Amino acid sequence: MSYARKFSVAEVESIVSSLVTAAKISNSSFSATRDNIVGLLDKVGKILTIDSVFTIDKLARFEGEFLGFGKTIEEYQQDLMLPYDFDATGANALNPDDPTYRPVFYSYTLGRKVIKTTLRNDNIERAVHFEDQLAGIVAMQTKRLEDSMAQYRYAVKREMLAKFIGLCEYEMDASNATIYASLNAYNVNTLVKNGSPAVVGIVVKPIANTNNHTWAQAIAAGEVVLLNLTEEVPIPEDTSTAEAFIKAVKNDVEIAGDVSEGHSLNGNTLGAHEGLVLIMKQGIQSVLEVDSEAGAFHLDKVNVPADLIVVKDFGSYSGKAYVILMDSRAMRLHNTYNATRDNFNGDGDFLNLFRHTEDTAWISRNCFVKVYLDD
Repeated sequence: MSYARKFSVAEVESIVSSLVTAAKISNSSFSATRDNIVGLLDKVGKILTIDSVFTIDKLARFEGEFLGFGKTIEEYQQDLMLPYDFDATGANALNPDDPTYRPVFYSYTLGRKVIKTTLRNDNIERAVHFEDQLAGIVAMQTKRLEDSMAQYRYAVKREMLAKFIGLCEYEMDASNATIYASLNAYNVNTLVKNGSPAVVGIVVKPIANTNNHTWAQAIAAGEVVLLNLTEEVPIPEDTSTAEAFIKAVKNDVEIAGDVSEGHSLNGNTLGAHEGLVLIMKQGIQSVLEVDSEAGAFHLDKVNVPADLIVVKDFGSYSGKAYVILMDSRAMRLHNTYNATRDNFNGDGDFLNLFRHTEDTAWISRNCFVKVYLDD
């Protein structure tokens, strides 16, 4: 009895190793063969592509309404008014008392952008087997227009986060503030500082050069508001740092849910009554979920009124910030033009498709925001 064909694991592994080589898998070149008795070219048996979903926008909640007329966004905010003692004579009844406003800020268009693709007639046909394959390739070309546009606008939103963080860091940087001194004039929104290490505040009422208020008196009089836009909290790496971070967030969530000052770029935040959003970079959520015994973080919600969003990065930002907590109304990307055009070239026998978009990026100076920096 012969055992020459008896199955052996070692022999099979040897055979497979010699057959399945790198040259046989994922080769960038095609070698034509005629391994058939007729001598015809051996055909490609299957043509495929692995597509993906590129239209997912994790920052979709910051999509603003379409602006059909005008490209510029103008933001204003009216101040609250102080009460005064009642006067039974009504002596002040006919005197004007005009409201006051925060300085107005403007956001301008990012400019029109175009994405283009070309559909050639009698070109792809020679590479496919049947009509469905041709239709699939053409469909993907047009789909990629939308995919590319979606990824562009998602990247814009992440870059808006970078700019928002940068604005917060700028205002909290004492080197950008003027040393406060009594009998000096200060315009609204001037950054001022005092002490060592310096504490930064923002002027919210005009200060005349006849005003002799000290730093403490200017704060007590509501002329200067201390800013609290950034905080150094070690990036969560274990149980203790994760819980320290959670405590810091919970504290700020409590502040944002009530009347407060000093937590917006204008210094006059008055509560995030429509909710908060916590946006963090990748690599942090797993630490919070696994290492924190507090159990405050979940996939979609934190155990506080704030939606959790994890993004790959904050655009071009390369500093120490790893999380930003903001009023859900604090940022919007407004589309102002959205169109697809086509142009057929009869001589060249091809169709060009053009995807047009124009957007205006807006960041509020009057909404709650807090940036957490690694120490």
